[in-house]
Amino acid sequence: MGFLSRLFGGGNGEDGIASAPAHSAGGTGMPMLRTAVRSGYDKRETLMMFDQLTTEKLMLEEALAAKDSGAPYQIPPEAKNITPHIVRMGGFNEEDVNEYAEQLAAENASLRARLI
Repeated sequence: MGFLSRLFGGGNGEDGIASAPAHSAGGTGMPMLRTAVRSGYDKRETLMMFDQLTTEKLMLEEALAAKDSGAPYQIPPEAKNITPHIVRMGGFNEEDVNEYAEQLAAENASLRARLI
């Protein structure tokens, strides 16, 4: 099973059977995002939200590395709080998305606190 299959809950298709519960894919810290059979979060908006949170995390890590080395740094702005819309069919499982978004937000808050 490839990375994208694990990321998007591989095997969840027309049979209506949900894939395995969300858990970390390959120890990367990135959970599997299952596709919801009925309703769920819009996939495009969800990926945009994760992209913003991950970009913020990377910028915070770079600023923290600069701070630790004594180089000048700027604290990056906080990512906008985006809540994806709910779609009728084929969205991402809301529980998986909420869990991972909370995890990323907590990591970003921790990094931001270390910069202040």
